[in-house]
Amino acid sequence: MNHSHFDFAQARQNMVENQLRPAEVNHTQLTEIMRALPREECVKPSQREMAYADINLPLSHNRFLSEPRVIARLVQLADIRPNEKVLIVGASTGYLSAIVQLLEADIFAVEENEELSLQGQDFCKKYADRVHWHTGKLSEGYPESKPFDIIIIDGAVSEIPSKLVDQLAQNGRIVTVLRKEEQASQAVKIEKTTNGLATISCFYASLPLLQELKD
Repeated sequence: MNHSHFDFAQARQNMVENQLRPAEVNHTQLTEIMRALPREECVKPSQREMAYADINLPLSHNRFLSEPRVIARLVQLADIRPNEKVLIVGASTGYLSAIVQLLEADIFAVEENEELSLQGQDFCKKYADRVHWHTGKLSEGYPESKPFDIIIIDGAVSEIPSKLVDQLAQNGRIVTVLRKEEQASQAVKIEKTTNGLATISCFYASLPLLQELKD
C-alpha cells in the first residue's frame, strides 16, 4: 500500500494534542518523543494509516501494539529517571522500548516471539540503539541483568509472574494493567517494599491480555 499521501507527522501531532493531553499526559520529554517517533513502522504495512488511532492494533501471533494513550500514561506512571534500569516485558515491535530508552533509561527488552523480536530489534537499532534485547519467555524476564528499578509489562495480566517480582530491586516498581475476573481492568503501580508488594490502582485502562502471561 502506498502511504505517500498520508501525513504521518501531522498524525503524530494530532495524537499528542487529541489523545495524550486530554488524558493528562503532561510529561514534556515523553510527549516530544511521541511526537517524533514513527509508530507506523511498528505495525503491518496495511495498518500504517491507523497507527495513531486510539485503538490497540493487532500484530501477528495474537499480539498487539497498545494504544498510544495507554502507553503514554503507563510510562508517565512509571516515573522513569535517567539511568534507571528498566525491563520491558512483551516488547513486541519495539515502540515502548524505544520511548523508554529515549527517556535516558538503561533499557532491557524481552520478547518471546522471534518474528516480533526481530522487528523490534530493527526498529530500536534505527531509533533507540542502546536497547538491550533478549528473545525468550516473557515469564522468565531477563534474569542475567537483574535487578531492575522498573518493570513495565506491555499488556494486561491477571497476576504478576513470581520470577518478574524476583527480578525487581528493593523499592522498585512494576507498572502494568491488571485484569481480575469480573472486575474492570486498571493500570497499577506495584512497589516492592520491605513488607512485600504494595499495589496502587491508578486509572482504568483497557489492554488485551498478554497471552504468554495468562494464568
